[in-house]
Amino acid sequence: MRKLTYTAMWLAVGVALAYLLHLVNLGRMFLPIHLVAMLAGAVSGAFVGGIVGGILPVLSFLTMGMPPFPMFLFMIPEVFVYGFILGMMEKKNIFLRLAVAVLLGRLVYSVSYYALGALIGIKLQPLTSILLSFTTGIPGIVLQFVLVPLVYRRLQLILEKGGKENA
Repeated sequence: MRKLTYTAMWLAVGVALAYLLHLVNLGRMFLPIHLVAMLAGAVSGAFVGGIVGGILPVLSFLTMGMPPFPMFLFMIPEVFVYGFILGMMEKKNIFLRLAVAVLLGRLVYSVSYYALGALIGIKLQPLTSILLSFTTGIPGIVLQFVLVPLVYRRLQLILEKGGKENA
């Protein structure tokens, strides 16, 4: 029941943050869906992070049309990887977890962009899809390396303190 509650909470945070940033045209630059999936994985584990990462691009597309079609299709496996990897590597340093998640997530995005793109008529060379996936999200990646560790550590302190008070 707790995982379901956390999943719903992270999905709500993700949709709200995406809405607010897209409202002021900062969504594509700051990657709110990625950020929330990463936090969900880091704080709530691989299962919750993966589910949030897989659902959030679809939910965001259905509620506000962002990310647009077909981009949200490429983002589903990418953002799933972010949440899942950050949760799976829970015993590792948060910066190492982020680095591995970003590299694997962007690689998955590149592969899905190339493979799904070919199915729907987007003609792109594999190297171009890899380069595009890394260069377009640089401001968001920098923000992730700043915000995810800060928010993660703060939430850990809050959860630890809450656990001690309830014991």
